[in-house]
Amino acid sequence: MLKRLVLLFAMLAMANAVTLRKWIASHEKTCYFATADSPGKKIAFYFAVHQGGNFDIDFEVEGPNNRQLFKGEAERQGDFVFTATQVGEYAFCFKNGLASFADKLVEFDITLEDEARPEDIAKRTKRDEVMNSVVTIASDLQQITKFMKYFRMRENRNFATVSSTESRIWWFSALDSLCVVLVAVIQVYAIRALFTAKRSRL
Repeated sequence: MLKRLVLLFAMLAMANAVTLRKWIASHEKTCYFATADSPGKKIAFYFAVHQGGNFDIDFEVEGPNNRQLFKGEAERQGDFVFTATQVGEYAFCFKNGLASFADKLVEFDITLEDEARPEDIAKRTKRDEVMNSVVTIASDLQQITKFMKYFRMRENRNFATVSSTESRIWWFSALDSLCVVLVAVIQVYAIRALFTAKRSRL
């Protein structure tokens, strides 16, 4: 059992992953970088907007020599996996567009790992059952982590929607109550003015 746990943690340590949460102010652009020290590295990039505005943001992924790899506008979330064909620095940028006036909370994950080579795949077929189980568990854990991030994002968005709806209902109720009071006051003064006019005629 201890051997399996050691192998599991060893498999999880093979990938360099960074998960961050960042508030991005209105009209702000911020970039994060990952360095591929050899060609063939597999880079995974995930992001999701948790709070702010319409839950959307502009993003851009650039490779070495400012070569654009991915770009999107007003995206709520994204999940990309690509192979670093060049050695160098890869930039992952977020921009809170000019049309937005709200700060936004973005959670993103950058994972850098070695891509499987044909010879590695051939070696995997010769692994024992323990190692195959460890690989399966590691893959399942990564999938569970993605699901957890997705459901947390949905929870934050739904909570923001509920809060917004609650605020609107409160203001609508206050305005409705004010209108009722105003109409009642107007009716009282109108009836009073009517009886006052009749008395003056008499």
